[in-house]
Order: sequence, then C-alpha cells, then structure tokens
Amino acid sequence: MTLLLLAAFTVWPVAAVAVHGLLAPAAWPLRIAFATLAVAVTSTLLTLVPAGLIACALTRVGVPGRELVWHVLRLGTLIPPFIAPLALLLLAGPGGILASSGSLTGFGAIVVGQALAFLPAAVTLLVRALAGVPVELEQAAEVLGARRGTVIRRVTLRLAGPHVLRAALVVLGFCLADVAGPLLLGGDHLVLATAIVSSGGETSTAARAAVALGALAATVALVGGTWRYAGVATTGWPALPRLDRGAAPAVRWSLGVVVWTITAALAAVWALVPLGSLGHWSVLAGAAGGAALRNSVLLGLGAALAGTALALTTAWIVERSRAWAARTVDALARLPIAIPGVVAGVGYALVFGPAPGLLGGALLVLIPIVACWELPGTSRVARAALVRLDPSVGDAAVSLGAAGVTTLTRIIAPALRGVTGRIFADLFAGGVLAVGTVIVLAGSGLGLGAITMLTLAGAGAIGAACAIATALLALAGGALLLGRAIAGG
Repeated sequence: MTLLLLAAFTVWPVAAVAVHGLLAPAAWPLRIAFATLAVAVTSTLLTLVPAGLIACALTRVGVPGRELVWHVLRLGTLIPPFIAPLALLLLAGPGGILASSGSLTGFGAIVVGQALAFLPAAVTLLVRALAGVPVELEQAAEVLGARRGTVIRRVTLRLAGPHVLRAALVVLGFCLADVAGPLLLGGDHLVLATAIVSSGGETSTAARAAVALGALAATVALVGGTWRYAGVATTGWPALPRLDRGAAPAVRWSLGVVVWTITAALAAVWALVPLGSLGHWSVLAGAAGGAALRNSVLLGLGAALAGTALALTTAWIVERSRAWAARTVDALARLPIAIPGVVAGVGYALVFGPAPGLLGGALLVLIPIVACWELPGTSRVARAALVRLDPSVGDAAVSLGAAGVTTLTRIIAPALRGVTGRIFADLFAGGVLAVGTVIVLAGSGLGLGAITMLTLAGAGAIGAACAIATALLALAGGALLLGRAIAGG
C-alpha cells in the first residue's frame, strides 16, 4: 500500500509532466532556462561567500560570541524562504520605504533575496563540512611549520572540499526550486518557476517549462548526490568544534565585527516583515484573509496527520523490510529532493485536473502533495530515531504472533512519541507555509495563506502581505518550537 501511494503521488505526476512536456507543441523556453540558471548560479555564489566566511569564523577562528551567532543562524534555517524577499520588497520595492531612490526588482533583486533567504542553510552545511575535519590535523601541520594559509589550502579544504561542493550544489538546488523570491522580486524578469505560475492555465507552456526546470534540478541533484543532505539544513546542526588555540586577537575581533554585522543585518531583515505588518492587521479580520488562514491551518493539520503516518511507515519499511522493498521505497521517498515542488504541481494539475475549491476535492489532493514532498526530511528524522531503537522489542512482538502493522502502531510508534511529535509539527509548518508544491493547483486566488500573501504583494498591498506572512510565521514557528520541545531539543 505504501509503495502504491508513493508511486501515485511522486512517480505518476512527474511522469505526466515529462510525457506531456516532451509531446507538447509549445516552444522550449531556452532563453528563460538560461536566465534561471544564471540567477541560481549567481545567487549561490553570493550566498557561499559570506557563508564560507562565517563558517570559518565559527569553526576555526573563534570569534567573540560565536555560540550566539550559531544559535541565530540555526534559527534562520526555520525561517521560510519568502520572508527575506518580502522584507526587501517592503524596503526597496515599488511603493516601499526606499522607493524614492529606485525600486529593487529584476535579476539583482532575485539574487539578493535568494542569498538572504538561503544564507542560514548554507552556513549550516558549511559548518557541518568544516566540523568534520579534525582540528588536530591542522594543529599538527602548524607544528611542523606550515603557515595558516597553507594549512587551510592543503589540509582543511582538501578534506572538506567534497562536502563543500555538495553544499554548494544543495544551495543551487534551493535557488532553482525557489518560487516566492522570483514572484515577489522578479518584476518582468522571468525564470522557469514564474513562467510556470504565470502560464495562465496553458498546460503545454507550463509542462515545457516544468520539464526544463525539472531537468536542471535533477541534474544538480544527481551530480552532487544531494539526496544525502535531505533535511540536513534544518535538522543536521552539528556542535561547534572545540578550539584549543584560536587566532590572534586582532584577527578574531576584526572578523567578529564582519560576522556580527552580517548576522545583525540578517536578523533585521527578518524583523522587517512583522514591523511592516503594523497597522494592517485588519486583513486577517476580512472574509478572504480569515478563510486563507483557516485553509492553511486545515492543510497543515491534514498534511501533519497523513505525513507523520507516511514518514513512520516509510522508515519502518526501509529499516525493517526486505532488501528490494526497502530500496524501492527509499528511492521513491527521495525523489522529491531532485524534483522542485512547482514541477510536481504541474504534474498534479495534469493528473487530477483544476482545483474546484480548497474545501472540496482540492484539499484532499493538496494534503498528500505536501506530505510526499516533505517526506525526504521527515523520513530521515524517523529513520534516525528508528535506528536508535532496540529492534529486539519489535522482534519479540513478531515472534509472539503480532502482525507488522500491529507492531508498528502499538509498540514502535509509542516508543517514538517524541520524534512523532516533532515530525507532526514539521509537517504542520510545511503545510502552513507551502508555496511551490501547491501554487499551481491552488491558483493565484485567495485560497491559502501563502498564496494570499503573494497575491497581495503583487497587487501592491505590501503591508497586508506582511500581516499574512507574520501570521503564518507565528503559526509555523510556534509549531516548530513545540515539536522540538516535545522531542527534547
């Protein structure tokens, strides 16, 4: 049953996009594909430069207050990607605070928005890469007379290089799959994601753009092996290495000023959206705003219920079943890493047809979409917890005649209560904040909170969009903090 469900909600829509796109009479959007790749590569480079500086400062230099910086940046991995672009739109977009000096839209705006949105994730990945290099090897090289630059070049980067390259490809995949940033800041500059959303129901055009975007994203995922990093940016937070011998005080303090400036600027960007919502909370009292938040909560609850059961079942099959079943389910569960959610949205639109209404059949379709496309991260958490669980308990139940489902629901699941609460909370937040996986089916109307936010921002009501975004952030953030409290950290 799990295998059929995953095939129906992952393979079938992707296959429908591929077949329809390859056979569509529309022209291939090559110019937009090159523009998309240029934006993503530039955003990745602009993200990795400060991220690498911060990661080196945290793991090798020992800047003042590095633990606090690390906590702030780890918190930033839980901030949804549309917060930073919305803050830039509020600050320098058309009608923004600094609009008199020229509005920030187009190529440069998308690049800056994506760099700010994915900087915490990039820092996390690079810290993880550098933390895996033993500091003792670097100290031994220094004792033998090597200069610090030589040590970094011939020891640190040589050992951490493959992981740094994979981290860069993960960030590149984030930028390719981003929908909110280009929609908010792109203006007339089209990328493949905005071309899909703005296709106006023309399935041939949307399918061709979806095939191009899916090919780019899948190539990046396959080259970099990014399936190994599913959920690492938001769950794989390593401890900072112990520094027995830091850099010179002048280096530490000068680099600390740079790191703290970047961190404070990032925190100020996050704070702009709640500040911009002041005086615009009446939108939540209106019929459209209230319905949008209600639908988002319903979608979050449905995705949390279905996705938690799916994550636990998938983890159980992968870790406890026969080899062929485990490999097949594991491959299907990792497919969403390589395929952006907006591409899958086109596939679901082709398979299930247009959405009649969020309280009707469309909500029943959107729930498994979110559950399946959050599965790489949630199943990773469930599998990690299941590996730590003593398998002899389940084996004893099976030897006494209990069925596999009974063992899973009555023995394994209660033992994983804390992890189950965390997965439930993560999926609720994913459903509340969903954009890419649902925007094609939900349309650009006022059906969901995140879609409403994008629509209001596009219409120039930036303050009202900030109010919706702040409400979504409060709902998702509260759920995430509660889930981690239940899980014990």
